[in-house]
Amino acid sequence: MIEYQIENKISIDEFKSILVNSTLGERRPVNDEETLSKMIEHGNLIVTTRENGKLIGIARSLTDFNYCT
Repeated sequence: MIEYQIENKISIDEFKSILVNSTLGERRPVNDEETLSKMIEHGNLIVTTRENGKLIGIARSLTDFNYCT
């Protein structure tokens, strides 16, 4: 089953895995866990896709929850 949801917290390992297994890892600091942690912490809208509980997609954004994302 595939589920889409808004999540407040995901693990650094899950986030890094998604980046590495996609072309995004080529343009992101995947070996800098402190930066990855801050990317998750300060992304104020994180939408995930999970298949049977496994993270398979993520959209991380900054939004004012009113007009602009």
